Amino acid sequence: MTSLSGVRQTLRLVLILALGTITAGCGLVGSVPDVPLSVRVAPEDLTPEQLAKAVSAHLVPEDFEVPRGIRLYIDVRGDLLFVKGVVNTRSHRRVYRALKEAPDVHTAVLTYIPGSAHDEVNLALGRMLRDMGMTTYLPTQGEVASGGTDLFLAGKQRHVERGALIGVHSWSTNDGETGDMLPRDHPEHEVYLTYYREIEIPEDFYWYTLQAAPPEDIHWMTEEEMKQYSVYTVLH
Repeated sequence: MTSLSGVRQTLRLVLILALGTITAGCGLVGSVPDVPLSVRVAPEDLTPEQLAKAVSAHLVPEDFEVPRGIRLYIDVRGDLLFVKGVVNTRSHRRVYRALKEAPDVHTAVLTYIPGSAHDEVNLALGRMLRDMGMTTYLPTQGEVASGGTDLFLAGKQRHVERGALIGVHSWSTNDGETGDMLPRDHPEHEVYLTYYREIEIPEDFYWYTLQAAPPEDIHWMTEEEMKQYSVYTVLH
């Protein structure tokens, strides 16, 4: 008999691989708000231990269930924004609206984000979180991969609890071209390199992801790799 964790792992991989066949480059879909939101920095007297306790107090088992459909689920709880699912064309607008209505939120808790169905929207969402100075938090049962990892990296402060999974792999296009096949000076790389510069992540991280796993697979980062590429600012 297959365990529940085994079923979840299978569904997770299927969803990640399915998302790997969806490519960006078709432009932002729909109207994206261009009015910047206020800066949301966590209070200076909030210690990592206190933030971890606050996150734990608001977590529910459903936060770690495989989501239905290609959509992002968002929920404001206190001064935390809980996020799971897949970034799609409407995700930027929906998160913007939620944060506009909850001015005290300072931390985005990512519980399960296996990827993005639209890279341009995903990067726009990440830029918004970074411009606001938001903290991102990945609890011990949490998982991010592919575009979900890019979104987590947008946090000005990035908290990772031991046991959490962070996945990376190369990207691909509709014609089967993969990121690791292109020379380093190819313009296709610049979209991602520019993003990593803006969120202050070493460019070496991008080149590492292209070699870590092919588009049809996923590599789960080790704790040493997370440290090497500045994935977290606080490790719990």
